[in-house]
Amino acid sequence: MSSWDRTRYIPWSRISQVSGGIGQQAGEDDSEKYDTQKERVFRALAREASEEKEQPSTSISSNTGQFVPPEVAEQQQQQSHKIQRFLGLKGIEYSTPDLLRSIAFGGCIGSITGTVFGFMDGMRSAGESNILRNASNMAKAKYLLQGTTRSGATFGVFFGGFHTLKYGIRVLADPGNVAEILSAGIASLGLLMYKPSLRPNIPYAGMLIAMDSFSLYMKEET
Repeated sequence: MSSWDRTRYIPWSRISQVSGGIGQQAGEDDSEKYDTQKERVFRALAREASEEKEQPSTSISSNTGQFVPPEVAEQQQQQSHKIQRFLGLKGIEYSTPDLLRSIAFGGCIGSITGTVFGFMDGMRSAGESNILRNASNMAKAKYLLQGTTRSGATFGVFFGGFHTLKYGIRVLADPGNVAEILSAGIASLGLLMYKPSLRPNIPYAGMLIAMDSFSLYMKEET
């Protein structure tokens, strides 16, 4: 049997143990010495695999794929359910990456939609106002830019807060999509209603929530 045939079934990390043992077993030929060392390596590998199965399994975060020690995972789980136990509610397990994704999604979609709404409102106002109609192109552009930026920031904060409230409700109670949308929508629109300068944005904000709800509904149906 060639040296390649002898070693191809041995893990590369253990070949040195087999080759090192040959020559130390007095009274045996090379083939017998190889078989003896190979059997010892296989038994050691089986013993290590059995010990790994008996050890407590480590936790891996399903959201990030990063290693989390068991004691840390247990502590995080206890903290995430502390408010739930206090209120007597049962929701999903809290996850910071999920919360950040919800905020980022709401902020991005809200900013893009708010920018479009702001530009449309700016164009309409520029056409209806006699002062802006007679203003220079530079003044019109500055007015459109300010209105678009302000609207994008407002809707970005609004929709990011809406999705944050939705996720918070899901963590606390997980009542379902309809209850989450209604609760978060009423709270978000109530904040816009509270400040008079933001009240004109309520129809657009309601339309944004309706579009998001319809998208969620279509996603669940498919």
